[in-house]
Amino acid sequence: MLWDLFWTFLKLGFVSFGGGYAMLPVIEHEAIGQGWMNAEQYADAIALAGMAPGSIAMNSAIYVGYATAGVWGSVVSTIGIVIPSVFTMFMVATLFYRMYHNDWVQSALDGMKPAVIALIAYAAVSMVTHSGLIQGWSIGTLFAAGVFICALLALLRFRLHPIAVILLSGIAGIIIYG
Repeated sequence: MLWDLFWTFLKLGFVSFGGGYAMLPVIEHEAIGQGWMNAEQYADAIALAGMAPGSIAMNSAIYVGYATAGVWGSVVSTIGIVIPSVFTMFMVATLFYRMYHNDWVQSALDGMKPAVIALIAYAAVSMVTHSGLIQGWSIGTLFAAGVFICALLALLRFRLHPIAVILLSGIAGIIIYG
């Protein structure tokens, strides 16, 4: 089991581009596909990983590893997902500065941006679908939509700090669902 976790997160670390949120669908595919978690458990993991400090992808790996094989599962998952980033960033840092103004590199980056946005949007839609918050139309669905709209407005319109939005949303959750 530990080797499976390490190998899976090592592979994910090498093939995932676009940051932590873009990695979420890939981690979800592996965690659910290998039977380590169901969709609802994964949605809970993402919610916790998003609230914790640090990269959401690494936090997700820690959570999936722990849920699957305890403390050692979280340790090997973390090592597996970190090694590719360290290796890749070392290589990129040594070459990227020299090649940044290359037309092909710029074109490739321009092509990757919409795909990364699509991966992030997919992660958001998947999280909404599997979170259990929206199960048909109910008063709970309306409250969830209200919290979503208020959080989005707080971020976009009022430029509230994301930590404040998370804390206020948690308080709203306690009031609404508690």
